[in-house]
Amino acid sequence: PHCNRALGMRPDCPVARRSRIFALMNLSRWTDARQACEKLACPEDQFLFERAYCLYRLNKFSEALEVLKQDKACNTAPHKKLEAQVRYRMGDYDACANMYEDLYAQDPDDSGLLVNALASHVSGDAPREAMQLMDDHEDLLTSSYELCFNLACALIDEGKLDEALARLEEAKELCKAEILEDEEVTEEEAADLDFHEDLATISVQQAVVLQRRGGPEDQERANEIYERVLRRRMGGDREIDVTVLAVASNNAVSTRAKGKLIDALKRISVASKESLDHKLTRRQRMDIAVNKIVLLLQGSRMEEARRDSQRLAKDFPGNPRVAVAQAAVADKEKKSTGAEEVFQAYLAAHPDDEEVRLCLSQLHTRKKQDAQAAEVLAQLSSRSRAKPHIAKALVTMALRQKNTEQAVKTVRDAIAFWTKEGDSEKDLGAILRLAATVGEQAKDQALIADSFKLYLEHIDGSDTEALCGLIKAMSGSDPDTAEEYARRLKVPDWMVDPEELETQPIPKVSLYLRPGGGDGANDEGKKKKKKSKGEPEKAPATDPKAAGKNGEGKKGKKESKDNKNYLRCSQGEVGVEDGAFRKQGPSTAQIEVSKDTTMRPKGQGRKKGKK
Repeated sequence: PHCNRALGMRPDCPVARRSRIFALMNLSRWTDARQACEKLACPEDQFLFERAYCLYRLNKFSEALEVLKQDKACNTAPHKKLEAQVRYRMGDYDACANMYEDLYAQDPDDSGLLVNALASHVSGDAPREAMQLMDDHEDLLTSSYELCFNLACALIDEGKLDEALARLEEAKELCKAEILEDEEVTEEEAADLDFHEDLATISVQQAVVLQRRGGPEDQERANEIYERVLRRRMGGDREIDVTVLAVASNNAVSTRAKGKLIDALKRISVASKESLDHKLTRRQRMDIAVNKIVLLLQGSRMEEARRDSQRLAKDFPGNPRVAVAQAAVADKEKKSTGAEEVFQAYLAAHPDDEEVRLCLSQLHTRKKQDAQAAEVLAQLSSRSRAKPHIAKALVTMALRQKNTEQAVKTVRDAIAFWTKEGDSEKDLGAILRLAATVGEQAKDQALIADSFKLYLEHIDGSDTEALCGLIKAMSGSDPDTAEEYARRLKVPDWMVDPEELETQPIPKVSLYLRPGGGDGANDEGKKKKKKSKGEPEKAPATDPKAAGKNGEGKKGKKESKDNKNYLRCSQGEVGVEDGAFRKQGPSTAQIEVSKDTTMRPKGQGRKKGKK
């Protein structure tokens, strides 16, 4: 009211005009503020920045850029920041990241610019660029939880889940410290601070890491986090960011148990509201939309699935996941060649797309057309064929056709590629592990030896299992070289020399030992205890496999009397596991409960004594 009164008294006053616009913007009345900018502008180029900002908040990004270009002061820092943010909302992440990096170079004291540059790289599917950007600014990670969080997101995309979890924990501690410093938090609130509205984003991202690990306990913990965040949304006084809730709803759906399809559809509908389109990144919107189509197909709601897939194609033209979604709809409609036609049409325009080729190959595999499946993947570039998951698929199909030569050729080509490129130790290590497995199945000792040797040279020279595998593989073809490698093994102090053990006399161990330390031979002369009437005689346990009808063991005709009461330990070579040099974690195998093999035969129970 005061601004309107001042403007009514002095309509030509620039201060009154600017105050009016400023008040409307602070009230988030963006449409009124935009109209005021257009009406009160005198000259016409006045309030262009304010007008562009209003258009940005109204999600009219193209118009906002046009207005910014008209402003003569478009090269100033505020204008560049606004343009960068507009481009981020438009999905132009590369341009946005470059602009924020330039702004940070001009003002290195503003760490928020670096935070936005990092977020732009991550949202633009460029995690390596994000990590390289942080290499020169690691000292800032101890003072900014936003930088820790964004770096963790980049690590997740690179598959470095343990490092990402550690960074998220650092981000959480930094954020807690800021909350405790800036806000008045009670003891009860401090105990449940993990699900504070500012910490909910970090908690959900931690759940993402746990979910990607894939273990049963990790999945359960991830579900608990998602549920707590969603319950916090319904019962909390302060609102959690809607994008965080959308991601939590989507991820909770992706880990849902069977039989909860209706609840899952409700949640995915909340996450896919059109009002969230401009707040979520392109990748988030794509993931949520595809998950919704999958749920609709599971619920046999074909018309809705078809409509959503058409909308997806309009919003994300040329995206491979659109082709996958459309093919899924066609396959659900039981069109014999519908899905294949969708894939072929997409590959005609994008011949080197891995995702669609893998799906088409899987479609052929499901039809038991392994030759066509292998041919589809063989058309990829050499780099794509050398990737571990592609190479594994090619090897699997070759072995299924009993074509071991092709399987060996596939892994050797992949090894040659990564050895020459030398830009991905992780991929080379995965290929070498695959090559060792293929060598075992193909009985190709040369391939096994080459795989172990390259692993020791390029990946981990201290891996004992790899060294043992190399020695075993070369012992038949090149025993001299195997002997040289064997000298690198460090034998433990407690290890027994097998040759020395062979020369030692066999220890005499009695089969029947009394609890007091005596044996059965020394007690033969002792009188047996008198049995009570009706008490059955206890027989010694026998081997069930050698037991006859009466439970008596059969004795071999050539059984030596000298060996009657003694045990001999088996002496054999300790072999190397076929698991090659893969690091083994704690065993998760379940121990099978042993069965009682001394049960009485049917009809031979305890006899009742006479009363």
